[in-house]
Amino acid sequence: MKILVVLRMIPDSAGELELTSDGRGIDREWLDFQLNDFDDHALEEAILLKEASGATVVAVAIGEGSTRVLQMAVARGADEAVALEAEADGMIDSRAIASSIVALARSKAADLVLCGVQSTEDLFGQLVPYAGALLGWPHVSGSSRVDIEASALRVTQERGGGIAATYEIALPAVIGVQTASKAPRYVSGSKLREASKTAIGKAPSVPAGFERSAEIVALRLPGQRGSGENLGDNPENVADRLASILAAKGFAGV
Repeated sequence: MKILVVLRMIPDSAGELELTSDGRGIDREWLDFQLNDFDDHALEEAILLKEASGATVVAVAIGEGSTRVLQMAVARGADEAVALEAEADGMIDSRAIASSIVALARSKAADLVLCGVQSTEDLFGQLVPYAGALLGWPHVSGSSRVDIEASALRVTQERGGGIAATYEIALPAVIGVQTASKAPRYVSGSKLREASKTAIGKAPSVPAGFERSAEIVALRLPGQRGSGENLGDNPENVADRLASILAAKGFAGV
């Protein structure tokens, strides 16, 4: 069995975002990027499936810093690494990524595609259903465990209120991973150094002939909120100050 796992690089949420001059994108020049956490769990689930079944794992990364993430994936147990070449503005929608993943899945003869259930640039979790629909494969999102039984998968999906559902899905399939069966493993420095020698393949992030059905017209940063004021802990002073604030704002009878 061959597993293709998708690794998306996303801007560090602790960084300060700035828009490009045309207001249609994010200026990525000085941003730090990190692996999407859900995709990290998808990678771990792929490695666990490899250990359980002897499958081959192909790691596919997209975004700035993909080389180091692919080296990490190989150090953790991936057998092959492929980088999707990002466009100049670095912004690629889930439909375009899905088209590239579908092309790779077909060329690599993959039996299973794993990716994170969502990312900060895919909050609605569109990648999994897009890929499943384009491939014509069954797909399930929100998995917390994936097991292989004969030629089928048993997928555990977390539900609200502590309830979990289990699905039996025929292969080939696409799975959106919420959490891996086990926490993502630590990788030693020696394994990373060895993995740095691995050749990384290249593939276009937007396949030939792909036509966008939508484009970003404008982005806006959140509006700045007004500052707060601490009124202290003396009840009389608080009452006086509150009355003056309300009066200044035109509330009658204050």
